[in-house]
Amino acid sequence: MRLSAFAGNAEVKYELAEAMSRRSLPHAIIIEGDKGCGKKTLAGILASYAVCSAEGERPCGVCSSCIKAKKGIHPDIVTLDGEVSGGLSVAAIREVRTAAYIKPNEAANKVYMLFNCEKMLPAAQNAFLKVLEEPPGNVMFILTAASSSALLQTVRSRSRILTLYPPPPSEAADLLGERFPEMDRRKITEAAENAGGNIGVAAELLQSGGDEDRRLAEEIFGAVFLSAEYPLLLLTSRLASDRSFAVKVLDRLCEITADCLRAALGAKCASEKARRLSDRLSARRIETLLKNARRARSVLDINVNLSFYGTWLSGVLRSDGTGG
Repeated sequence: MRLSAFAGNAEVKYELAEAMSRRSLPHAIIIEGDKGCGKKTLAGILASYAVCSAEGERPCGVCSSCIKAKKGIHPDIVTLDGEVSGGLSVAAIREVRTAAYIKPNEAANKVYMLFNCEKMLPAAQNAFLKVLEEPPGNVMFILTAASSSALLQTVRSRSRILTLYPPPPSEAADLLGERFPEMDRRKITEAAENAGGNIGVAAELLQSGGDEDRRLAEEIFGAVFLSAEYPLLLLTSRLASDRSFAVKVLDRLCEITADCLRAALGAKCASEKARRLSDRLSARRIETLLKNARRARSVLDINVNLSFYGTWLSGVLRSDGTGG
């Protein structure tokens, strides 16, 4: 896959295409954006470019290195994931730091793709910083995160930050149509619109049968605790067009938060995800969020203006309970 096939984000693609033509991509790139907006896809394109053996345009997509990269078996492309236990631990990062100075196995370059870096603890980031300060000339680091603000300023300052946004729903629908040629076009268009153009989210909706209220509630829950406000605002804005859908999402959000609180208090919870979330949050903070979510849900029972509800909801959910 080449940049031209990547959806939307014209400015990002132009910048990268210019750097690729000069063979001068930065040694460290942070790709930030919502889940499903293509962070891993773009990281894969850049990794393929780095190991491609073609003389002309890269990635060519047909050389042995590109084929291996696409299959996920290239020995010079290493992937670590913050969603995997220990994936971005201090020990794992120290191994990367050591291995980075070893020559590539096959290609001219080595690539380390670090996914979900918002889960990387400060100690691991500090360990990673050492190789960023004095990087080997033939190594590229590609990091993804929901928001780069989750990373230390010292890491951000040594990396090029690329921010991805969903393409227009019409463009997303066209690409989804290519991915799901057997599916009804009306359903594809509806999924693209419900996902706000987010191709990854829309694809999940199509594959799951449309359980978008649960998925959006989970994404809102996770975005509440990000330092950046924009991801949460983007998610809550999806509630502006359909009151019944907003009610379903808020009901789900209250369920998820209550389950997480039970886990934080040592009680049995319904989901493993809630238990994992409770490990990172205090019971008091979860309880405050539950109160805020229930308050926001009750507002939907009156004739509230949905055009302003998403912005208001974002502020209410992020409140620590000390305000009015």
